[in-house]
Amino acid sequence: MKWWNRIIEHFQRGVEEEDLELEWDGSSIESWDWETLMKDRDMLSMSDEAERRKFITGCMEQMSASSFQLDQLSEEYNMVTAYLKDMEEIEALPESEMESVQENAKKISTYEGARQQYKEKKNRLTERQFRLMEGYEEDMPKPYQDMKEAEEYRELIKADMNKLEGEKHAYRYRKQELLREIANAKGMVMICLVAAVACLLMLAILQFGFEMNTQLGYILTLGGGAIALTVLYVRYLDCSTQLVKTQKGINKIILLKNTVNIRYVNNTNLLDYYYMKYKVSSAKELLVLWEKYQQEKEERIKDRKNRGELDFHRRELIKVLKRYQLHDPEVWLHQTQALLDKKEMVEIRHNLIERRQKLRTQMEYNKRLATEAQQEIKKTMEYYPQHKHEIMDIVNRYERTGRA
Repeated sequence: MKWWNRIIEHFQRGVEEEDLELEWDGSSIESWDWETLMKDRDMLSMSDEAERRKFITGCMEQMSASSFQLDQLSEEYNMVTAYLKDMEEIEALPESEMESVQENAKKISTYEGARQQYKEKKNRLTERQFRLMEGYEEDMPKPYQDMKEAEEYRELIKADMNKLEGEKHAYRYRKQELLREIANAKGMVMICLVAAVACLLMLAILQFGFEMNTQLGYILTLGGGAIALTVLYVRYLDCSTQLVKTQKGINKIILLKNTVNIRYVNNTNLLDYYYMKYKVSSAKELLVLWEKYQQEKEERIKDRKNRGELDFHRRELIKVLKRYQLHDPEVWLHQTQALLDKKEMVEIRHNLIERRQKLRTQMEYNKRLATEAQQEIKKTMEYYPQHKHEIMDIVNRYERTGRA
């Protein structure tokens, strides 16, 4: 039968290579209770055409599925076997060739470690930050100096603003004091006038009512009143003069403060532009960014050099391995430790042998499924010879179309 021949040929092709492990006895094959299952065949109504067709189709599908699995498993099996043979070829290399292989493997391992360390480094610049600093590389460090000077100038402006604000409050306080003194002087004038008039009235009463000599009283009252009014007037004039000067001082401070405010706004706008342009929030941050850029630039140059050296030694390693017709020389680019450490090579071999044993188990299992499915079809034709031609038609049709 075509299906059976294909399965047998495929299985033989898949395992014809010489095993590199100990002889496998097949003891780990999973138990397939096909016989128990087929005992239930008697329970099927083989006289029923639909049931008969269903049973035969099931057997064919089992053979087809086993064949497909054998294709997949055989490919994997051959690849694992090829890797094991490659390991034998590498271990059998001449001493001079092995030295070249190990030298290149050591270089590959070293450069890969350096590149991995670079990739895992923390606090690296983002690509956007790196490109930004790269674009302003020729201008630096002038942008930092300009930004720093602008920030220092802003602090001076703030100090001037605070100083002017303090002076303005002092002038305002002095103005309020002078206004109170002027008001007090006016009040004292009124009090003196009232007191003087009262004294003059009392002197007049004493003079004309009691015929007393009040000439000295008039002199003292008028003299005292004149002196008091003169002092108060002088004080009033002084406060008024001081008030005018204080007001002028307030006006001057207000004008200066307006000028300083304009400078502050201009300075703030300039700094905002700098911060937006360089994507930072301060001159210190720009300096840190610049220092990181310089460091990373050197690291990237070194990484490019490492990448070039890595590619060179990879090519050299492949060149040596290709001389010995290995199945897949490039796989050893990712297993350089095995080329340097025999224990690592033994571990890989052990893993491959285990994989191949698992594959052999699965291949034997699928082969047995296909064999027993074929045997069931044969037994069915023997048990039911009257349906033999019909069963053969189902089998042939399935082989042609994949359907019963």
